[in-house]
Amino acid sequence: MISFLSTPAEIGVNPDNLLMFFSDMNNFRHIMPEQIEDWQSDELSCSFFIKNLGKLGMKKNHIEDGQKLHFISSETSKVKFTLVFHFKNVSESSHQVSFEILSEMNSFVEMMAKRPLTNFVNILTTNLKQHFNA
Repeated sequence: MISFLSTPAEIGVNPDNLLMFFSDMNNFRHIMPEQIEDWQSDELSCSFFIKNLGKLGMKKNHIEDGQKLHFISSETSKVKFTLVFHFKNVSESSHQVSFEILSEMNSFVEMMAKRPLTNFVNILTTNLKQHFNA
């Protein structure tokens, strides 16, 4: 399994607000990169198109250890992946957050995908921080 992990960011929000935000997949639109096209979503899933990656879709899956939310690729997604949202308590009013994409791919595809996928998870993290710290 190949991992593409964002640079962590610190945000001032409580875990309940984070869980509430991610309980509705429509909210992902607020943190997606501007370059995505053909955005579609409902409470349980979303899909979108990213140049050089194709049509991607994901749906809610599960919470792990109370500090990781897992979203898995949907059946219609061109690429099979898991998007993991990590959050951990830094202080009473602050959390460290990051996104990670996990996917099975050969070394050639990994080399081609590393930059765009790392950029994608970094944008999600930055946009989430801006969304909650605005």
